[in-house]
Amino acid sequence: METAATLAPTGVALEDLLDWRPDHGVITVCVEIDPADRSQGWLIDLRKRLKEAFEAGDDAHERGRALRATAQRVLERFEDEELPSGRCQIGFCEAAERRARDIWTSAQMGGFRTDVSYRDRPRLTQLVKLLDEGAPMGVVAVSAERVHLYEWKLGALDLVHDWEAEMYMRDWRERKAQKPANLARTQGASASGRDQFDQRLEHNQARFLEETGRLTADEARSRAWRRVICFGDPEHVRELNEGAGKGTEIDLADEVNVVTEDRGNLLERVNGAVAEDNRLRGLALIKRAAEATATPGGRGALGVTDVQRALNEGRVEHLLFDADTENPELADLEDEIVERALRTSAHITLVQGEAAEVLREHGGVAALLRY
Repeated sequence: METAATLAPTGVALEDLLDWRPDHGVITVCVEIDPADRSQGWLIDLRKRLKEAFEAGDDAHERGRALRATAQRVLERFEDEELPSGRCQIGFCEAAERRARDIWTSAQMGGFRTDVSYRDRPRLTQLVKLLDEGAPMGVVAVSAERVHLYEWKLGALDLVHDWEAEMYMRDWRERKAQKPANLARTQGASASGRDQFDQRLEHNQARFLEETGRLTADEARSRAWRRVICFGDPEHVRELNEGAGKGTEIDLADEVNVVTEDRGNLLERVNGAVAEDNRLRGLALIKRAAEATATPGGRGALGVTDVQRALNEGRVEHLLFDADTENPELADLEDEIVERALRTSAHITLVQGEAAEVLREHGGVAALLRY
């Protein structure tokens, strides 16, 4: 994630949030809405954590009144009959009685714990995690005659292109009408004619897939996709990659034709592939950092002391941090370490689950270095 240039979904730059210091501070809220929970356990948890944050900062004077008003604004957002759109909600709410500035980000992603904190500035860890795990990527659904290109971002899947081959006119186009009749069924076709037709069909299919592969690569570059995954026949994926050329790899996610699949079902497949990709990416980054640290002259750092030193020197290229840490020392340093990484334009990946367990063996924090 290029933090220096990345905008939060609100349109507010991360560096602007870094320098935001309202008079009475900021309440940072992260909540995962579960509409299926009839008991509204998630809302009960939110109320509890808001109360704890409010009571911790209440001075019974102006700041206390500001905190009380801010907590009420947050609750009103979630106690309304119509819940805000987005499973994950992250808010930065200025502690103020009136004319307050509230910045909310939403995403259709899970895996975010409910948390409320009160500080003199926004707490950006959960937003950084959201932007990293929800970074945009390309998704291709391919068959011999159809290619759907989607963009997946923050848990949402949007169609970018729907290409269809007009095999029998030696051409293809952006889909605007029904497919032409299948001339292969025309009566009286000879065996040699059938062979010629099949060869021509295979040639046109390959040409169609190579061209759409090139166009997919163009979209990947212009939209800064982290990667491109594909669902379909491996041979079709190979032909797409030939068209994409060097610099864009279209990775096979599953050997299944999903061109006609319902969008909701496809999204479930993509979400699973993204989660697995994030898991493997975290493990691979930790392995790289450990190997680089163990190599004389290697560009790696492990543990709080060495990583903090590298951050202070502006040498960190990619920071890795345990998002599930229960280490009090590391938890107290979380905001400082993440903020320093943001200010020096480092990439940041907050790992959890299996990757977090591996990272704890190295002190819960690691880094790949620029030099």
